[in-house]
Amino acid sequence: LSSRRIFLEDPVVEAALRPPRSNRWHPSPQGIPAGGVPPPLPILTYLVNELRSDAGGAAPYSMVTAAGAPWVPADLADDEVVVTDWLAEDLKAGPGDALSMTYYLLDTGSQLVERTNRFWIRSVVKLEGRYADPSLMPEFPGLAKAESTRDWDAGFKLVHPIRPKDEAYWKERRGTPKAYISLAAGQKIWANRFGRVTAIRYPASPAVPASTLRESVEASVLSNLDPARVGLRFQPARGEALRAASQGQDFGGLFIGFSFFLIVAALILTGMLFAFGVEQRQQEVGTLLAFGFSPRRVRRVFRAEGFALASLGGKLGVVGGVYYAQAMLRGLGTLWRDAVGTSSLELHVDLVTLAIGYAAAVGVSMATLEWVLRRQARRPARELLAGGMGAGAGDGVAAAVGRPSRPVIGWLWGASLVAAVGITAWGLISGGTFGPEAFFGAGSLALVAGLGLASRWLGRLASAGGGRAFSWLGFGVRGLGRRRSRSLATVALLACGSFLVVSIGANRLDAMRDAARRSSGTGGFALQAESALPVLPDLNRRPGREALGLEEGVFTNVSFVAFRVRAGDDASCLNLNRAQRPRLLGVDPEALASRGAFSFASVARGSPAAEGWRLLRPAGGAPADEIPAIGDAASIQWALGKSLGDTLTFEDEGGRPFRVRLVAALANSILQGSLIIDEAEFTRRFPGAGGRQFFLVDAPSGERARVSAELSRGLQNLGVEVVETTTRLARLNGVQNTYLNTFQLLGGLGLLLGSAGLGVVLLRNALERRNELAVLTAMGFRAARLHWLMFAEHALLMIVGLGVGVGAALLAVVPVTLAPGGETPVRMLTWILAGVFTLGLVSTWAATRFALRGRLVENLRTE
Repeated sequence: LSSRRIFLEDPVVEAALRPPRSNRWHPSPQGIPAGGVPPPLPILTYLVNELRSDAGGAAPYSMVTAAGAPWVPADLADDEVVVTDWLAEDLKAGPGDALSMTYYLLDTGSQLVERTNRFWIRSVVKLEGRYADPSLMPEFPGLAKAESTRDWDAGFKLVHPIRPKDEAYWKERRGTPKAYISLAAGQKIWANRFGRVTAIRYPASPAVPASTLRESVEASVLSNLDPARVGLRFQPARGEALRAASQGQDFGGLFIGFSFFLIVAALILTGMLFAFGVEQRQQEVGTLLAFGFSPRRVRRVFRAEGFALASLGGKLGVVGGVYYAQAMLRGLGTLWRDAVGTSSLELHVDLVTLAIGYAAAVGVSMATLEWVLRRQARRPARELLAGGMGAGAGDGVAAAVGRPSRPVIGWLWGASLVAAVGITAWGLISGGTFGPEAFFGAGSLALVAGLGLASRWLGRLASAGGGRAFSWLGFGVRGLGRRRSRSLATVALLACGSFLVVSIGANRLDAMRDAARRSSGTGGFALQAESALPVLPDLNRRPGREALGLEEGVFTNVSFVAFRVRAGDDASCLNLNRAQRPRLLGVDPEALASRGAFSFASVARGSPAAEGWRLLRPAGGAPADEIPAIGDAASIQWALGKSLGDTLTFEDEGGRPFRVRLVAALANSILQGSLIIDEAEFTRRFPGAGGRQFFLVDAPSGERARVSAELSRGLQNLGVEVVETTTRLARLNGVQNTYLNTFQLLGGLGLLLGSAGLGVVLLRNALERRNELAVLTAMGFRAARLHWLMFAEHALLMIVGLGVGVGAALLAVVPVTLAPGGETPVRMLTWILAGVFTLGLVSTWAATRFALRGRLVENLRTE
């Protein structure tokens, strides 16, 4: 029983050494003769570099077999050897003499490590019978079919000279072993991750035909062999695909989260518009109350009107939401295709979702309207009938002035400010253990605090006395406090919109920023290469490059970090589904740690952050079936849905489960999509994964093109793909940047609502104060001066609103500005805010002109 892989896998050996039995794969081990299967005899044959005796004789490149009886005595010690008479004569050695055996180790990566063991010659046997069997040598590639020693291709350079007698031995006896040691001794020095045995022999019997013996051996092995132990197992492909799709990232939740401030702004604007409408009809309300209608009945009338409007708006919103979603999907399938990696996106409309959205929109709108109605219904009928909008103005101001400050509100904004500063400071001091969510929360708290400060400022304006020296600017500014709630609502609208635009826009990533730094997302590497087939030679060594036919002159000052690969699901942001079995990469941690490559976003609790890549070394006391792993922070959170400290279950090459514990998360990097583990643990779990398939290349910036071209040429038969690390990182960053573009639209809508709210406030204020402005006109003030007064008053509202929003956003983007590769698009954001500010000024001026059109003096007749 042998294998083309040279070494038999341990599960196969175990199955062959056990007696036949029934199992689920073979219910009845048929075809096995009554006498059973002959006793199996495992052997291990190895190519040694040299056999040397103390007498000075040496035989190069010989086969040595490790076995039990009948090849060696049953009591052969582990330091004893049986040699053939051909070897004894060649070495001029006999029983009792010492023999040195030199060989290469297999489990030393791509380097050749030579070892030597000494044995004592137990006996000398004639080169005949079972000792003259060339089939004891496995089918070594490059050796088994060679007709001459000159045709050998052993995979390494032959350094020991081959003599004519060695050539004659090969031609006559091929790979017949020249020496025999015990199986235990052979496995102690030659066992490796590929196996511990090269063949299992079954003694022939004259009474049993060879064909019958073969069938019985096959039946016996199959009766004991679990296919899963040799990598053959069923996977529920359809079920896993459905599960991956169903567990994908819910972008509905993200849209709702980023729309929160937009929703608040819409509700504020709704309340302002409804209050404006109610105030315009307050004489009508006063008439109804004077005729005996109860305030509840009057509210019911307005509530019915409001419900009709909210219902219509909800229906329009549902239809608009569907078309908005369709537009987003069309953009993701065309303009932003790189973000999702596919163009086959279809809109799925769920009636339940539409119903929930409609009900939520109408519900919150009605709640806002009810709040406005209750505030307006507190005024008596006589006041409402006294003179329309202008009549109640003075009383409203007086009420505002006389209202005592609310300590609860002061405590609220004060606590929000302290919490925002505290979170930001702690996040900076702790070295990034806080995620972006914490800083975004700090920014939101700062927004609340800013609005609280604005409210306090407006309150002081409302209660300011008249003893100060007169100035037009002060006169206009004090006008903001006359309608404190209205002014604060305008500030909140603009602050929410600008906060979203800046905080989202500042999270854009730039692959070119600090790309040469080791702490960047490229790790400071110039190129990334990935091959379809394993690369066996060591690219960091000249013999390895020569074996692949690479031009040596190109690779001056070039080095590689090589990874072993276990194929799995792509866990990068390019995969829309939830990765079920992410790809594993095995690497020597020291190769990355010595370079200080990449930055760590966070480490698991209890793990020393200073260890970095060395956290991949298994810690003492850790379970035997658990190994540490490092992944990209985005992959861990979004593609895997995990957190640091969580574990994932994998199966090794033999079907045995083992767990991978997430011990650290990398900041945005080109390693996104895979989990990285220690190479030693990788080869232990997957011994059949020979060679490396993933490479990070250090190359001088001016030599990138030459190195890339030479690697593509020399490794073309292995299916290699070489890309610049900045190109790879830019593609990954493009996904986040694209989604940020879609979310930033929501902030733009918020700014539009803020501008609309500013216009509404200006119109309301101007219409309410037309009588006041008419008095000023009658006193001799020019119309241009009054226009400037109203314009400056409301322009200041816009400045305060944008200032509060931008200031709060600066806290939210702290981790982005400090992170490698993080781009703060100052120029773009400046242009956006400048455009919004300019548009606001123009609209404010236009609204002022519209509100103050006509002859203001005519309004004195109703004063």
